[in-house]
Amino acid sequence: MSERFVLRDEVFGGTLYDRRLLRHTFLTRGEIERGIRSNGDVVENYEHWQAETGNLPKDIIYSPVRVYFEATKMCNLQCKHCFNSSGSRDKDELTTQEVFESLRGMRQNHVFDVRFTGGEFTLRPDWFEILALAKELGFAVSLNTNCVYRDKSVIDRLAELNLDQVTTSIDGSRERHDDIRGEGNYDRTMETLKELHRRGVVLRTNTVLTGENDDDMENVIQSVGEYISEMNFFHMRLTGRAKEIQDGAITYNRLRQFNDRAIDIVRRYPDINIMFGSYVARINSIRMNELGLKIGGPDGFTRFNLTPDGSMYAGGYAPYIDSKLKLGNIKEESYSMLNVWRYSEKLNEFRGFSNEVVARCLSCPELLVHCGGMNVEMELIKLNSIQGKNPYCIMFG
Repeated sequence: MSERFVLRDEVFGGTLYDRRLLRHTFLTRGEIERGIRSNGDVVENYEHWQAETGNLPKDIIYSPVRVYFEATKMCNLQCKHCFNSSGSRDKDELTTQEVFESLRGMRQNHVFDVRFTGGEFTLRPDWFEILALAKELGFAVSLNTNCVYRDKSVIDRLAELNLDQVTTSIDGSRERHDDIRGEGNYDRTMETLKELHRRGVVLRTNTVLTGENDDDMENVIQSVGEYISEMNFFHMRLTGRAKEIQDGAITYNRLRQFNDRAIDIVRRYPDINIMFGSYVARINSIRMNELGLKIGGPDGFTRFNLTPDGSMYAGGYAPYIDSKLKLGNIKEESYSMLNVWRYSEKLNEFRGFSNEVVARCLSCPELLVHCGGMNVEMELIKLNSIQGKNPYCIMFG
């Protein structure tokens, strides 16, 4: 059985990864030498992934902490806000063996965490074998799925895998969820969610905020709270099919009001890790004065993305904002990400842009008062939009 904690060598010291919480912490050499701690507790047992760091760039981490592996565009739903317009399989999707080689390459690259997404990943005929190999290789393995299964044996097989987390979406009340995801899909998703919980699967929900469901937070919590350990509320990104309903995007003021209400609501549910206000982006970004690393993120700083054909992008929205943001293909890199991660001029330009956005956010009096900041992808969308606006930013939108 794998240890809960993994320490990976870095130029500045090490990255400590917690497989249970799916979180990382950066440690200096001195902190490691004095005894590794996580949230104040001494970590006595951990795996040590030794890495050659002598000639590496000193302003980025060794390799991504997490890779989002968008392994198929096939989907059995046609959600109105789908950021990648999933539905049909791409003709160039990686074969089973190419996916296997990609996973082995990522393991050699010392990537801690792989999150499989789609489309609906379980529509790939080889989905179980892929997840099983990822677990065998020692990754923290999580899955984004819509939980709408025609074949109920999918539930049995998911439970068998003992994944580190399974995430599904609940986008408000039954009426609002079904308006976005199709009639009857709220009940189908809830039925699966309850059964997975009964089987001991660790569960999380995502809720995409729009101008229609931003008053549904507590309703969602009360509906799913007894079945899940974690939930995340975040605003819609205007890519893919979401562009067709962008008039329904939540406004900055409505988002601000949501975040204000959420502070009080979350206090009433201390047993659930409820995230909102761009919290996930913040904790996975590289922040000021952090060990000499470039500031920005999380895309291209701690996170990386593979599309169904093996193309590499800094972030999951990037392929659907501008295909010119493509950084290469993992097949053409001998199934390794390291050369692109460390030396790609295009990725360095992306990181520079991210750095500018974060620096601008840090100058804003709204940051962490009413705004979570970190809207790098929305700033990219703004550059590629006729309207040229970021509706989620009051200062620079």
